[in-house]
Amino acid sequence: MSLRPVARVLSVLALFCAGPVARAQRPDTAGTFPEDYLPALKPILATALRQAPQVIAKQLELEGSTLRVMGANSLRLPSIGGNLTFANNETAISSNNSTRTRDNGVFYNFGLSQSIYHWGALKNEGDKARIGVLIAQKSYAEASRMLAVTLRRSYLELIVKKSLLRQMRFARDLNVAELKLAKEKLASGLFSQGDIAARELALSDENLRTQRAEVELVAQRRAFARLAGLGELAEEAIPSEIPSPTYDAAATSALLATLVRDGGRQTFQAQVSELRAREADLNYRIARVRLLPKFGASAAYSLENTTNASATTVSQQGVARQTVAIGASWSIFDGFASRAAKRDALVNKRAAELELKTSSEAAVDAAQSLVQLLELDVQAMAMSALRVGLASAQWGKMEEELKLGNVPQTTVDQTLSGLKVMEFNNASARATFLARWSEFASLVGADPVLTQLPARHDSEKR
Repeated sequence: MSLRPVARVLSVLALFCAGPVARAQRPDTAGTFPEDYLPALKPILATALRQAPQVIAKQLELEGSTLRVMGANSLRLPSIGGNLTFANNETAISSNNSTRTRDNGVFYNFGLSQSIYHWGALKNEGDKARIGVLIAQKSYAEASRMLAVTLRRSYLELIVKKSLLRQMRFARDLNVAELKLAKEKLASGLFSQGDIAARELALSDENLRTQRAEVELVAQRRAFARLAGLGELAEEAIPSEIPSPTYDAAATSALLATLVRDGGRQTFQAQVSELRAREADLNYRIARVRLLPKFGASAAYSLENTTNASATTVSQQGVARQTVAIGASWSIFDGFASRAAKRDALVNKRAAELELKTSSEAAVDAAQSLVQLLELDVQAMAMSALRVGLASAQWGKMEEELKLGNVPQTTVDQTLSGLKVMEFNNASARATFLARWSEFASLVGADPVLTQLPARHDSEKR
């Protein structure tokens, strides 16, 4: 007997045995997010998850949905009530003036009612309320996740904007120095008055661009602070550089494979759509039994005092009543309201199922596009880093030439200005990569922010 078929069977068995283990292990993404390279961002994210306006709003929604569960469950609990009055009532009969009835004293009535059987409608109301809690939990987690993604991107944009402003200020100062030098050489005839005017106009344009960039940076800082729930964010609190990030293509492929295998259903939006479909199904079940008889039990106790007076006699008596009953209420026709409710529930269920399919497919498409863009971002970072290296080497060479007297200071300054432009482009490339990576990792459920929430909402016990 050949050993090849046996080896093939053993390899297949090993694959099936190792499959669940491989699926259970998610690639470790720790240390790859912007806050890991920029430690100042980490406390900002932690603060935002506690006191950002949109997070607080979702927390209030979650609290409200939890309270609605209590309201839905109360329908299955006994209801106790009553009334107590002190009254003096007199009744006379017009055809018999000698007869008068007086009710005087304390009157009270206490009762208890308990729903017995409503064809599962009361239980479905409780289940629907609990689904509402799950939806609120998913919405809260999704809001926190999206807030973290937005704050990371905005923080990186602030660093890039600050780098651009630094480069613009250097270029402006360089133009100021060149204009001063040109004015000094005006008398020697090396520069004309027209050259001076053109340089002054160019410097005015440079000042306008720089001032506009300064105003935009202040506005972005305020918007960022407001989004994060902070009082303010000073320009000094923004780092000047972005460290060089690393990229693990194997981990990215594994995360994408997990999302594709699940069909995109692990995203919060897909989970909410699935819960909406279940909620609509419960609404249909509730509407389906609206016209069926509902059974319940009741018990009551009441007391009243009555005095009857006639021409010859006066009698006084206290009347106490005790009642225990089992009854049914039956709404036979409600003007087709039940039919409309059932159809509405089926329409909502279909819409939720369509939204689930659409959002799942959109999540997979978005993740695949992000992976392709990440690969291009890695190439862009490599090329920008190479340009920085070349510009830095050129600047060093010009400084050596300046020491030898071969080039003027203006040439060295222009080379340094080019280097700063390359550094800005490099910072922009790194920011683009980190923002896109955090968006991808957050989309596939590998965002460490989710572990900082009060409760984990990324999975549900079914």
